Amino acid sequence: MRPSGMVAATLLFTAAVHESVADQETFRPMFHDRDLSGWVNVNTAPDTWVWSNGVLHCTGQPLGVLRTDRQYENFILELEWRHLRPAGNSGVMIWASPTPAPGQPYPKAIEVQILDHQFLTNQIAAGRKTDWFTTDGDVFAIHGARMIPFEPNDGRMRSFPRESRTRGSPEWNHYRITASNGTITLAVNGAVVSGGSNCVWRKGYICLESEGSPVEFRNVRIRELSGGNAPPEETAPMAE
Repeated sequence: MRPSGMVAATLLFTAAVHESVADQETFRPMFHDRDLSGWVNVNTAPDTWVWSNGVLHCTGQPLGVLRTDRQYENFILELEWRHLRPAGNSGVMIWASPTPAPGQPYPKAIEVQILDHQFLTNQIAAGRKTDWFTTDGDVFAIHGARMIPFEPNDGRMRSFPRESRTRGSPEWNHYRITASNGTITLAVNGAVVSGGSNCVWRKGYICLESEGSPVEFRNVRIRELSGGNAPPEETAPMAE
């Protein structure tokens, strides 16, 4: 059945996102003070990603991704991000393939957009079409992935945020991504704004995106959820 919108999404995830004090203790950091262990630099330069003093810095050059060294299926991912330059672009890839899609710098995945407000302003000033994206937390399928987007959407596979909650460069923003049994929701700075269901794949890698401009991440942590048994056809290929 096609989801009716964000109300249905909220009901679906009420149990999954409720946290007690004990639940908080099950989150684990995805980066450590010493290095980038647990992550793989897929197709960027050796100095594109630098971890220092609790912050992951990305130069934005060249285009590509940093991904986890193993797959995830059901989880809650929390992170903070900020653009160091107005009009910056980046993203988080969920349930991604281990390598880029053919002819592309990015993998097949569900993307959670990380885009600065000035990007949209610049596009409008240049007279370019801007009604197909926002800067407030779009969730969409790329490079062959599939998703039924929650409303509001573009009638295809992009879920638009129901309210504007992101802060512009250089302020920090908080994302909470809940991914469970092929359904994904995004909370921006404390409120769920977008998402989708029936995602394929629904098990795969998590990636951070280098997309042309400097961006920083901190407090990246994950809590794996119970359940889930994705069949092979709904699971990303394993990295060789």
